[in-house]
Formats: sequence, structure tokens, C-alpha cells
Amino acid sequence: MWRRRGWLVLPALVLVSPCRAADPGDVLQRASARLQAALGNLPKYACIETVERQFFEPISEPGASAPSCTQDRSAEGRSGADIPEATDRLRLEVTLSEGREIYSWPGATRFDPRDVGDIIRRGPIGTGSFGTHLLAVLNNPGVQFHFTGQETKDGRTLFEYRFVIAREVSRYRVRVGASWLPVAYEGSLWLDADSLELKRLNFRARQVPSDTSICRLDADLDYGNPSVAGTDVLLPTESQLRMQLKSGRRMKNITTFSACRVYQAESALLFDENPASQDNPNTRIVRVPTALPLGLPVVLALTVPIDTATAAAGDQVAAKVVEAVRQPGTDIPLIPSGAIALGRLTRVEHHLLPSPYFLIAISFNRLDWQGAFAPFAAHAEGSAGLARELGASVSGPGGGVGYWNEGTFLFSTGKDHYVVPVGYRSKWMTLAIRSR
Repeated sequence: MWRRRGWLVLPALVLVSPCRAADPGDVLQRASARLQAALGNLPKYACIETVERQFFEPISEPGASAPSCTQDRSAEGRSGADIPEATDRLRLEVTLSEGREIYSWPGATRFDPRDVGDIIRRGPIGTGSFGTHLLAVLNNPGVQFHFTGQETKDGRTLFEYRFVIAREVSRYRVRVGASWLPVAYEGSLWLDADSLELKRLNFRARQVPSDTSICRLDADLDYGNPSVAGTDVLLPTESQLRMQLKSGRRMKNITTFSACRVYQAESALLFDENPASQDNPNTRIVRVPTALPLGLPVVLALTVPIDTATAAAGDQVAAKVVEAVRQPGTDIPLIPSGAIALGRLTRVEHHLLPSPYFLIAISFNRLDWQGAFAPFAAHAEGSAGLARELGASVSGPGGGVGYWNEGTFLFSTGKDHYVVPVGYRSKWMTLAIRSR
């Protein structure tokens, strides 16, 4: 089955006559040049990145120790597979700037300079699917490729090239506390021998830093050739990142891209979200004259449904103020009835253990009243009794005021998806906020 073998160092490759069978060295050299050119186009685009995260608990007998980290339990659908515990979904906009992936919430006018983990703040998150995994392999002078053979798939001849990246030259990092530590890893590139297209990239960590809770880490990126604005953009049709913890718990992130758009260079380095409408730069922004008092009750009714089959953290959400909010002791309205609170979903989770339920969290940051905007912050407690009954965690990691501008809602159901309807009412309390 395998036709040729040997270590390949790109600068030393020799081109062969086109009338001969495809030469692995020639294919790698020409494909690498094409991939480099395609990666150079990525900073021109911004795309929506959707991440579905799946969490699994190991099957274990009472009193048994956690599964060994040397045990590969990633296979699905086999006897003794791990128990699905929960899923959630995230949605971000991503682009490439100075070799680094940068992110924002969809529809935001500016990109956020922080690490994506500081934006998401909950659960495992990885970067690299938007080009930087491939850049870290192709642009690393310490990498050598080993042609290991070929196979035929869907009538196409695919060449496999193995690579190993030592920790000393690795650009792949794992976050441990506030630090990022490099990880040695190995993997394969699969190239179409005729079209030179990249079909697949996979890799696994050879040794994860001992200070982290992760003990196994691997990824698969499957590539297609979507067309954006008439230009081929080199993005995976789907990527999977799999992690196993020392506790035996296992996680899988499935990432896809959509809604790519040409991203103008002059706006590429704008940071921090502006509350003005991106579509209408002349939108008026009104400022409350004094601090909005703390603790005023506000009843909000959703103006759009939230369907857990498609909704994701990062999606925009809107709710109408049901009754005017007045200054205490007066009839002076501070928030008029009919004003629209605008914000985002911050959590969309489906929990299966120990009891099935959906968790949806919302954060509002501004009010719209007849085309004028004002800053707004509020908190909703939700049902503490239901949270205890379901064993649900409704607070952010570490708690603190950074998670106070949020409302968390639980929906107990054994259904595989749930729709929060238009008109769903929730009670909030205002947080003190001053005009900026």
C-alpha cells in the first residue's frame, strides 16, 4: 500500500518531470507554497466561529480509581463509552492580525484585544482553527516532514506527511494559571497529490505540562474550499479538539466557520465594543444625567425567541421594558415603558446529569428608546430553589462583580431542545451605572 518513505526537508526538495508519477517531495513543496499564499489572505477576512462543546463523564465502578491518562477513550459509539454530561455552544467573530487570532462578539464594531479565554471565561476553549495551527507547522523552521505513504479516498490520491515538533520550537501552548506553556506535539498533513489541496491536519500533544489538569490533548481539522467574496479561503469545514482530564472527565470542542466577509484593513485594529449601531453611525447616544439607582425592579419581556437548537453564547438578544421604572419617591420615569434592553446571551447549556435541564444566561448593556441609546446594567437572581434541586451552578467561576451584570434562567425538561418564547418575562434589579 505504501509507496515511498523518507525524511523531507523543504529547501532540499527537487522537482520532477510532470510526466512521472507524483513525487512526494514535489507535492509537499508545491502544496506548501500554495498553502502559504492562502494563509496570507486570511487577515483580509473575518468569519463567524461557532464552537459546540461536549462534556463526558467516565463510566467507573464504585470505589474504582479514575481512568488512566494512557487509556484512549476518545472513540464514540463503542461498548463502555463515557456518559454524556452536558453540551454548550459559543459564537464569536474571528480574524487574523499579526499572526494571532483575535475575537469579538458577533455584530460588535470592534475586536477585543484579550485572550479568547478571558472573553469566554467559562470552560475549555482553544484557538488555532482559523489558520494559526497550520501556520505553526508550515512556518516553523524546526519542523521536518516524513512521507509515510498514500491512500485513495473518494477517488483521490492522498499523501500523508508526518511531523514532530519539539517543545523548544513549539508555538502550541496550554494555559496554566496566568502562564502559557509550550507543548511538544506530533501529527500529519494529508495532501491531494493532484490538486495539491490540504485535506486534513491532525496532531496530538506528546507530553502535556504536569501543572495542568489536562493529561491528553489531540485535534483533527478537516478542510474544504469554501468561497468567500469570490476568493478561496483556507478554513477547515470542521475541527475537533479533544481533551481528557486527570480526573477522567473528557471534553470535545467542535468548531465550524460561516458568514465570512471581507474585512477592511483600516478597521482591523479597532478594539472594544461601541454601543452605537454599526449600521447607522449617526445613531444618537443619550446619557442618563445621574447614576442609575441600584436595586430598582425592572420587568423585561423577550422580543425574540431563544431556541436552544441554534442559540449560542454571543448571540444578540433584546427584551422590552414592560412597565416604566420611576425614580424612587417620585413619578419621574427613569426607564420608559416600551424601551428595549439590548444585550447578549452569555451561556446556552444543556445539562443531562444528574437531572436534565437547560441553562440560559443573559447580560444587557444598553437601552434603546426611539433610536436613542443609554447604558444599562441589571441582575436577575433566577430560582435558587430550582438551582439546588437540579444541582445547577448559576454563578460565574470565582464569582465577583464581573459576573453580576447577568441573569441566569433554568428550564427543567427531558426534551432534547427547548424554546424560550417571545414574551417570556423575567424580573431584574438595576445596577448602579453612570454615563460615560
